[in-house]
Amino acid sequence: MPVATLTPGEPMLFMGEGFRVHATSATTGGRFLIAEIISRPAGGPRHLHSHEAAEQYMCLDGVITVITEDGVHRLAPLESLTIRPWLAHTYRNLGDSPARLLCTLSPPDDMEAFLLAVCEPVSDPGAALPEVTREQSDHAMALAARHGMRIHGEYDPSVLGHGAVPRG
Repeated sequence: MPVATLTPGEPMLFMGEGFRVHATSATTGGRFLIAEIISRPAGGPRHLHSHEAAEQYMCLDGVITVITEDGVHRLAPLESLTIRPWLAHTYRNLGDSPARLLCTLSPPDDMEAFLLAVCEPVSDPGAALPEVTREQSDHAMALAARHGMRIHGEYDPSVLGHGAVPRG
């Protein structure tokens, strides 16, 4: 089995979040993708989505809230959660400062193509993370459908103190 070496990755923006790809399908023999996300306060996708790849979130700094149709999970540093394929999910940074997480997708296939199509290069992925415009969101949603993702609508923020999350 080949060893996958992580690289620093080019700084990018993904839907208002700092983003670096540290391992790609090309460097892992098609097995997985690893990306680092810097999530601004109140950051993260507001929509629930699902895809054929299993996805693991590992919180590195701050606290990340992962919202799935099965429930709400808060991750502190070095805690992780694996999301099975086709389970509707999203994440949010509900803290007052940026949070960092590692995201692993396996297999990466369509999701890797989607992420790289939506990302924009930047000089510093952690500096002044911008709000996402309606045009950027519409563009990402159109690309998501073309790359095999299902969009399940926005989650109801009132569920953050509860268990299961209804899908839209």
